[in-house]
Amino acid sequence: MIEAAASLFVEQGFGATSIDQIAAAAEVSAPTIYATFGSKAGVLARAIDVAVVGDYADVPVVDRVLSLIEEAGPQALRQFAAVAHFIHTINERVAPLIRVMEQATSAEPALQQLRTSLIRALRSDCAAAIEKYWRTTLRRGLSKKEAADVMATLTLPQTYSMLTTDMGWSPDRYQKWLANALPQLLLRPELLCD
Repeated sequence: MIEAAASLFVEQGFGATSIDQIAAAAEVSAPTIYATFGSKAGVLARAIDVAVVGDYADVPVVDRVLSLIEEAGPQALRQFAAVAHFIHTINERVAPLIRVMEQATSAEPALQQLRTSLIRALRSDCAAAIEKYWRTTLRRGLSKKEAADVMATLTLPQTYSMLTTDMGWSPDRYQKWLANALPQLLLRPELLCD
């Protein structure tokens, strides 16, 4: 059901996609869609959740990113390269659905709430990574809160979409830029040579 809904939302937009169309594409009944997701906004919210993690496993994004950072080893630049790759992969999947959500937020209050929730979750994940790995290495004068704000802004699907869709960057260029920008903006300069 999620894959069918995601395809329809991206192709047609939120407003033009009906529950009946989603049900037909998923080969289920409309009542099944309502029983499973509650509303069309609920379908989009679940499609975004699945796109963010890339699977149906019940592993929070923050646990996935913290594990990747751990696997990258102690060097901050390698850690940020791992984060950039992870974020690039997520944003490649989720950015089209985020665009759908952004375009429909004014007409659908539930989507505005979803937008706020997604941004808060991303910022919280960034704060957790900063606290665990980089809190003692932040640029002088940069608080952990500001660092989380910066990291969240650079890793937002909206930022990815703006650079790749609107500005014509390739996804690989975004990943390389992110891997460079994060440590440049967050870490003390003397740590940028490790």
